[in-house]
Amino acid sequence: MPGPAPIDPPPLRDTALLTGEALRRGMARGEISVRYQPVVRLADRRPVLVEALARWQSDGRPVAPAEFVPVAEAAGLIEDLLALVTRTAIAELGPLWPRLRLGVTINLPLTLLLRPALPAWLDRTLVHSSLTAGHVMLELTESQVVHDLGALRRALGRLRAAGYRVLLDDIAPDDGRDRLHALPFAGLKLDRSVVARLPRSAVTRQVVRRLVIATRRRGQMLIAEGVSEPAQWAALRALGVHGAQGFAVGPPVPAGQLAGWASGWRRTQTPALAA
Repeated sequence: MPGPAPIDPPPLRDTALLTGEALRRGMARGEISVRYQPVVRLADRRPVLVEALARWQSDGRPVAPAEFVPVAEAAGLIEDLLALVTRTAIAELGPLWPRLRLGVTINLPLTLLLRPALPAWLDRTLVHSSLTAGHVMLELTESQVVHDLGALRRALGRLRAAGYRVLLDDIAPDDGRDRLHALPFAGLKLDRSVVARLPRSAVTRQVVRRLVIATRRRGQMLIAEGVSEPAQWAALRALGVHGAQGFAVGPPVPAGQLAGWASGWRRTQTPALAA
């Protein structure tokens, strides 16, 4: 089984460095990398996906995504950042597909998801890859409020017609996004705050049970984020949630470590995560 992942130094929080120009230079210098967090199917523990997550090492010190993503948005760099993440993920995961058979999810804000040219751009990015549109999923983040349901429905339709599926990220009770659930998303992702309450809250379990029923009826998947302990895994599986992601499954790792993670995951039927 692979050894523990190396512990990163604490994130850099010097706000003087968190500027658009610093991020622009960081991207130009190759300081942005991508880490991949595995998603497994709860029913049989089968690895099915990885989520591509941007990481920024500024002068050897990590800058937290919660710090630099808003900088990218404010500086008009979010499109460049996400294009970099997408190209990197496809380039790094394509060669691994024949062995690992892992699809990838990529986070996108609403403004980019709505662009009519997005499917064609994704097609061009995939042209020399072993991955196809069916291996790539997009995650709509909650950073922007959806005002035009029709525009979002049309965007989801365009992407679906091109073979790309879209997940709705960070679902939580009373988040005001219930009206989005029935749109043609491939699935929903439960926010980690919901998963954390699940073992100890009957009310939360009832909320998740209703989501499971609703998503199954619509042909959607339901994936739980932030799964970090056996009790959460057991509760999610008992409720019929489709997939799990979090440190109980695996931390975000470089592409080169995914094969080792997958091998260890297959070999280890620990009491914590076994049936």
